[in-house]
Amino acid sequence: MRDEAVYDAIQRLRQTGQPGVLATVVAIRGSSPGALGAKMLVTLDGKAVGTVGGGCIDGQVFAEARGVIAEETPRTLTVDLTEKDDPEHGLICGGRVDVFLEPIVTTHLVICGSGHIALALARLAVPLDFQVTVLDDRPQFLNAERFPGCALRLAPFEETLASWKAPHGAFVAVVTRGHRHDQECLEWALGQETRYVGLVGSRAKIRKILLRAREKGFDEAALQRIRSPIGLDIGAVTVEEIAVAIAAELVAVRRRGIEATRELKNPGRVDPRLAGLPPATQLPPRRTPDA
Repeated sequence: MRDEAVYDAIQRLRQTGQPGVLATVVAIRGSSPGALGAKMLVTLDGKAVGTVGGGCIDGQVFAEARGVIAEETPRTLTVDLTEKDDPEHGLICGGRVDVFLEPIVTTHLVICGSGHIALALARLAVPLDFQVTVLDDRPQFLNAERFPGCALRLAPFEETLASWKAPHGAFVAVVTRGHRHDQECLEWALGQETRYVGLVGSRAKIRKILLRAREKGFDEAALQRIRSPIGLDIGAVTVEEIAVAIAAELVAVRRRGIEATRELKNPGRVDPRLAGLPPATQLPPRRTPDA
């Protein structure tokens, strides 16, 4: 029954996007208050389901959990159960317990739009272990046949954005069919607890959208979170190449952190997003078609 509660809690984490750590007792040498195979789930906000032995064992798992989540890398924790290690509680079991700590991190990708770029990106992202949700208002484009393995939210953009919250730490790719929907989706994404926000389009279009966002009250810190043009600058021209560039950037941010690709994007090129800089027409063009 305890394991069922842990598994149920893991499923809830995957649905919400909240990260956690699954701790499992994998070896016991000597005596221990825990049992082989005992499991405990620890969430980023410090909540726990189950136990791997109580006392200092659970405590050391808590101490290690945040680092496991941050690195998204499993590790084995060895807890020495001796009175010397825990004199306050007087643990005298005299054994050692190995606990395997496994990060439970579900990476959600929200794709705003269901056109050509969205389709190519979803086909790459699903096998890369992203949980993909696609937003659009056109049933002829947004359907299970075109987007297998993806969650679909078919409704007017205004309705979806007003009623739905992106999973915690989600990646958002804004690749809709027009400026108005791009503007709406971008501003919505900036108000979410996102890990990544990317915007497709020409530099002139991006400049207009970001200036409009600034006029509506978004500060420079928020605008600096945006990857625009979206994806690594690999000289992509075709829809499939653009999708590869976006997917590569998503993986880089997931594996190396939110600043991982800053130096890879247009090195030495002036950022056209900030007010007072030269117009986008004075910058070297990048061929990035709208979705």
